[in-house]
Amino acid sequence: MASDRSRSPFERLKEHYDHEELVCPACGFEDEDGAWDAEADGADIVYTHACPRCGAEREHTLELSDRETALEHVEKRQ
Repeated sequence: MASDRSRSPFERLKEHYDHEELVCPACGFEDEDGAWDAEADGADIVYTHACPRCGAEREHTLELSDRETALEHVEKRQ
């Protein structure tokens, strides 16, 4: 098992969502086998989860830095 030090804070946050935020606030279904998705664009990380029972979607967005500066940086590296 990997220690907390070997995972990034973003991986640890996803793990928290995967274990603690799987009860749908819309219908109460607990998605025990579910997981949150995470996508990053260089400026934000967006965590999303859709309830398999009712389809309700939830999202948490973390802004990493000034969006324009970060997107310019990502575009230059591509």
